[in-house]
Amino acid sequence: MLDRMELVKTDFSGVTMSISLDGNIRNLPETDEIRSSVTSENTKQLLAALNDAFLKQDLARVSALYSYVVLFPEKDQVEIRQAISRDFLVYIKGLKNDTEVNALFLHPGFSNLVTGLNDKEVTDLQFKLFSRYHLDDKTTVGKRIAAIQKNLPLSDDQKKEVTDYLNEIKAEKEKIEQKKDYTKTIIVIVLMVVLLIIRLVLRANR
Repeated sequence: MLDRMELVKTDFSGVTMSISLDGNIRNLPETDEIRSSVTSENTKQLLAALNDAFLKQDLARVSALYSYVVLFPEKDQVEIRQAISRDFLVYIKGLKNDTEVNALFLHPGFSNLVTGLNDKEVTDLQFKLFSRYHLDDKTTVGKRIAAIQKNLPLSDDQKKEVTDYLNEIKAEKEKIEQKKDYTKTIIVIVLMVVLLIIRLVLRANR
């Protein structure tokens, strides 16, 4: 773990999703050691690496780099998160179609990034995309994305929209199941009537 954390003293070129730091890093003894030794140059290097990852639309690397924020002093963390929020807004605004939007929503690092930043402007913008592409479109993908939205730092109104959306999908699914059960019942009744008629015909012919 210490070798991985020492990447904070480099240009972050070696940071990838595969060596992203986990949430327990805050409790490691080495964390305080790194945090006390980082410089403003390290902060600039991380910001540059994050900006480059956003420009390349490499959300996996953004997510991995974001996990290093906890290695910086509180003052620097605020600056870094603000910079990430600005870049993230530009990234979101640059999405061109539902394929790119869905790829963002379903990315493994998306939820942690939005929750960790807890930036109202970012949260609101991504929710607008969810509303535009999925609130009127009850699909399996929409349901998966709504389940993710449910755990984001949404406003009460936004949470209600997500809950209503999921409840509507659940209600529609129940209607379909009820219709299937009704159809099965009708088929069984029809078969029973047919069999009864056949029996009556056979008896009459004896």
